[in-house]
Amino acid sequence: MTTRETKQQKFGKEAFVNAAENNKDQFILQVVLEDGKSYTREEVAKLVKAWKDKEVKQ
Repeated sequence: MTTRETKQQKFGKEAFVNAAENNKDQFILQVVLEDGKSYTREEVAKLVKAWKDKEVKQ
């Protein structure tokens, strides 16, 4: 089995928020992740990147 074929471990929103290194990262995770849903690290990275890349509207 290759690495891609192995199932990636998923974690809930709370696990990612608690593992965040600082308050800024915790805030971003609170915004982009949904309660009751599980994510892989890769999925979270993509969601955070998409949120950070959004254009700021004035």
